[in-house]
Amino acid sequence: MSSLLLPMLVGLSLAGEPTMPSTSPSLDLVMPGAKPNMDDSYLCSSFDVTKLSQATDPQSELHVTGFVPKADAHKAHHMLLYSCDEPNEKPGAVYDCLHHSMCRGGQSIMFAWAKNAPPTTLPPGVSFNINPAQRKYLVLQIHYAHPLQEEDNTGLSLTYQVDPTTYTAGILLMVKGGLTIPPNTPVVHGDVNCRLPSDTPLNMFAFRTHAHSLSPVITGYVYNEEGHKYREIARGSPQWPQAFYPMKKVQTVSPGEILTARCTYNSTGVNHVTNIGSTAGDEMCNLYIMFFTKPGKVADYLMCANEQEGPAISRGLPSDSDKPPAAMPELEAHAMDSSVKTGSKEINYADLFKEEQQQSTTKKKGGLEEATIRTAYFNLTMPGVTPTRQDDYLCTGISMSNLEPVRRLWAVEFSALSTGNQAHHMIVSKCKNPVKTVEGGTWDCRHHAMCRDSSKIMFAWAKHAAPTELPGDVGFKLEKDDYLVLQVHYVNPLLTPDHSGIRMRFVDNSPKYTAGMYLLLRRQLAIPPDTTGIHGDVNCQAKIRSPIHVFAYRTHAHTLGSVITGYRYSPQTQDWRLLAKGNPNWPQAFYPMQTTMTVNPGEILAARCTYNTTGHHTPTKIGATGGDEMCNLYLMFYTLSTQDDFLVCVDEQNPGLTSQLPPGNDLPLPPNPALEHKAAGQEASLVSYSNGLPVADTVPSPAKKGESSVKKRPGVDNGSVKKKPGVEPIYAGPRDSKALPGSDLSVVPNWPNKETEDRLGQLSGVAIDIYGNAIIFHRGDRTWNGMTFKGDDTYGLEKDKPIPQDTVLTVNATGHTVNSWGKNMFFLPHMITVDKKNNIWLTDVALHQVFKFPPYGGDHVPLIVLGERFVPGSDDKHYCKPTAVAVSEDTNSFYVSDGYCNSRIIKYGVTVQPTGEHDVKKLFEWGKGSGPFTVKKGPNSFNIPHGLALAEDRSEICVADRENGRVQCFSLDGDFTRSIQPQEFGSRIFSVAYTSANGGQLHAVSGPEFSLNPWGKKPTGYIVSMESGELSGSWNVPGGLQNPHDVAVSADGSIVYVVELNPFKVWKLTNGAPQSAPLPPLPDTVLSTHGQPAHNLAIEQLVPANMNSSVVLAAAISVPLTLLVALCLAWRRCRKKGKGTMPGTTSKSKYKDWNVGDILGRNKDGFKQVNTDERDGMLDDDSESEVEEFSIPANHA
Repeated sequence: MSSLLLPMLVGLSLAGEPTMPSTSPSLDLVMPGAKPNMDDSYLCSSFDVTKLSQATDPQSELHVTGFVPKADAHKAHHMLLYSCDEPNEKPGAVYDCLHHSMCRGGQSIMFAWAKNAPPTTLPPGVSFNINPAQRKYLVLQIHYAHPLQEEDNTGLSLTYQVDPTTYTAGILLMVKGGLTIPPNTPVVHGDVNCRLPSDTPLNMFAFRTHAHSLSPVITGYVYNEEGHKYREIARGSPQWPQAFYPMKKVQTVSPGEILTARCTYNSTGVNHVTNIGSTAGDEMCNLYIMFFTKPGKVADYLMCANEQEGPAISRGLPSDSDKPPAAMPELEAHAMDSSVKTGSKEINYADLFKEEQQQSTTKKKGGLEEATIRTAYFNLTMPGVTPTRQDDYLCTGISMSNLEPVRRLWAVEFSALSTGNQAHHMIVSKCKNPVKTVEGGTWDCRHHAMCRDSSKIMFAWAKHAAPTELPGDVGFKLEKDDYLVLQVHYVNPLLTPDHSGIRMRFVDNSPKYTAGMYLLLRRQLAIPPDTTGIHGDVNCQAKIRSPIHVFAYRTHAHTLGSVITGYRYSPQTQDWRLLAKGNPNWPQAFYPMQTTMTVNPGEILAARCTYNTTGHHTPTKIGATGGDEMCNLYLMFYTLSTQDDFLVCVDEQNPGLTSQLPPGNDLPLPPNPALEHKAAGQEASLVSYSNGLPVADTVPSPAKKGESSVKKRPGVDNGSVKKKPGVEPIYAGPRDSKALPGSDLSVVPNWPNKETEDRLGQLSGVAIDIYGNAIIFHRGDRTWNGMTFKGDDTYGLEKDKPIPQDTVLTVNATGHTVNSWGKNMFFLPHMITVDKKNNIWLTDVALHQVFKFPPYGGDHVPLIVLGERFVPGSDDKHYCKPTAVAVSEDTNSFYVSDGYCNSRIIKYGVTVQPTGEHDVKKLFEWGKGSGPFTVKKGPNSFNIPHGLALAEDRSEICVADRENGRVQCFSLDGDFTRSIQPQEFGSRIFSVAYTSANGGQLHAVSGPEFSLNPWGKKPTGYIVSMESGELSGSWNVPGGLQNPHDVAVSADGSIVYVVELNPFKVWKLTNGAPQSAPLPPLPDTVLSTHGQPAHNLAIEQLVPANMNSSVVLAAAISVPLTLLVALCLAWRRCRKKGKGTMPGTTSKSKYKDWNVGDILGRNKDGFKQVNTDERDGMLDDDSESEVEEFSIPANHA
């Protein structure tokens, strides 16, 4: 212990003033006159980095190397610095960020300060990165424990440099959520543990403890299961200045190792119970760890919450884990009074790093291995096969563990060991489970798959293509359990054994960027004879997690293909950009692009294959033989996401875009005899890789060894990709048994309109009314965070301050809000249901109540109120955070999922008296809690029953069993019928919706994984056949869902709505088909809002009340005119295409309580055991919010 204390004191006693050079530029963040007027105020102010930067180019990346606080503990209890996608208020404003969110999107903690901590200078070569192109805002949060009489200008200065550093710094926060500290108890533990939330080692060099007055010590350890060993990495007193103290030495923690922290409390002399919370009178349990890695390896903010690996890890902690460090009276005095001198004016890690480097004998610098880069070549070839028939597809494979049993490898170069006259094409893929695993084995992979699981193409070759060398710092990642599989297409039989294959170069050092392939392909196309200009089109939205940077492309068709073009389309700017244009009869190489093209999530990729069959007298189709045709465009890219290494875009997901392709899309490139001779196997003296661009033909010269084609970041200059991989997937039938099945659902762009979007807060619920409108339930200016609930599940915030905004919005088909209500009525909305009479059913988890309102809220007086206001319980008159309601078609019975605490489903009967009064009777209940650590998940056991779907035509009620990652279905009498949990489901299912269309389908939406593993399954919408219980389809949104909470689907299955907690987003997906279901009969309910009978809803309810009669008349006239114009256009388009039928569509709508953690910026719900019981959502790796230094991380981390 004393040895660990030494570097702390050394760091604190480094001589003199801060060593930051006076010439270093700084970002000065100052509170613009904050004036807290109450105890425990959390106030925020935002700053635009581009306006504060002193760099020549304001968009330049900045590398923060030091933090200089300008604060005093007498005023500021603590100070936190966040990077932020978009702040809740514009720069210059001061806003409440305790009861309201801090950011409208992702956020990450960069620095924390409390108790008069001194300035901090990062180690040499280490910095926090600020990239204005990704996040240009910083937000300063200050917790003022008490009101101030004068305006406050507390602040923080960040010293920075423009030149990048060798390493990037990050923060890992370990935090305890719910904990009750009994009175007058000398030792109480709060424990946290989790496996390292990173796929790459983290080099930890500093720590910071945070608790309030009851904690004498917080310790941190790394636990290695092999040998059951704990090594101490942190021990500090929260009563000292809460700085980032240097560790004894740099601690490199590897994936798979377990981090654990222990907060110890002494409540002697305290005569009341203390809970973890956001006020100064509460407690906290936070251990911050500062780490560094090579840039791009891991997110700059990570989180570990509660005991994710179980209490056994905590029980094994060393016996001195709660022993305080040696007393330091001067530090404790300085923490309370900045005028007390300690001799410490700065935290500086330079000496720690010098010592680390001097003691290193294995080329370790700062704890990070700088091993010599090893390079190896391997020839993946056919083991002497003799194809015996035309169009033979043969495969062979090898395990990576046979090539390198210890290290992970990256493939960086490919070249062919064959000629185009022998092998028609070759493909190299990676997978986990090939058809044959015996080295040297071969198999037919035309009629059978290459792999039994998902195979990912890395390289493809055809027509004498030259080799391909990737840009510097880019590689295809290969794990030890991967297999490499080679596929060779032989057009004709061979008389002698063949050894065609691909030569690959591997390196064992991890590049910064992951190489990937985006394949755009057309599966079916009838190509008539003797015709020019036949088109095969492909388009889809880029379902990627982060931007991809396309640097090379390859076209593939057979003899009839004349040109293949590729485009990127931005729905926001409606701009088309040419990505690729190639002649598939030239060598099918990966041709370099003039400039790297970035594709962002949600943008659209499109390809057009053009065929010319002049002189060809028989019809041709897309198929697997040399006589068939193909339509493939390969885009090779690099990205920071290791998941997006192989993506496929199949057919036209949006046929309407095809007609908008730019002119010249099917114009062939100028003839190039040299390339055409090369493709035919005839050598030519000059080879051009300009691909028809207006530059002179040149002889390709291989890049010199060690030469990088990358300037500032991996990309490709002209000629930098001089070798080309080829890929010819046949896709004649299903090959990928584990790939998610798709659907014909696609997002409706620009829905809702901006005016509606701007009104939305955290969206927790969505339903569809009887007229097809979306009814949205949102939280306005509230978020569910660490202080929303107390340890006894009672609401922790002001009970006299309901949400001041309208929380229930009716949004029509065009995205306009036509009705809104619910202001000053709710405190924390959860889910919403609309019954067949258009009544609105709502749950509020803060109130612990269930409500029924007349259509559109009526006169805002509920028809039914169940539960006691703000009082949780488990008896017949109380709920504890109820989640959802499902109502029978006759509205005479309904079900409630009593969700976060009670894990039960309750069925009620209801009778409406002639007076309008509702008599509600409980019929029965079922269910029991399974708990987050329960191994056996039996029937009737729930771990947060979160959503309900009633399938009356099948006599079933289905429950989204959130933390068990499944859907459980029961008879209408509560008898278990089945559990639905396909292997494709993630570990958390947030909501379900049912449609009787297509034989009965269940739509389920998954939430973010609690493991925080960035490589885990991502939120997805699933379609399950109710007949078979099997997965029949899936859907998602551009860029991928982040924190979905609820889903709704229309009766005919053609429209789906899904809502997210963070970002504040509602999505509408449709298959484009007109809704066929007629409007149901209007209910007899009186719409009290307007004092009009319900039959007037057709105009009164769907049009804003403030519209005058002329506007209403114009709107009414416009409807038939619009229909007439639409029908004419549709008829004209069908005539043009030679088709006489309207395309079909699908529709779904169902958004329920999206509460995926969004704590002070959109986090989760409250933080309890394993983050399951208080949070609708889950921690996200780049968003977090610290309510009072983190009573619970208030964000996704």
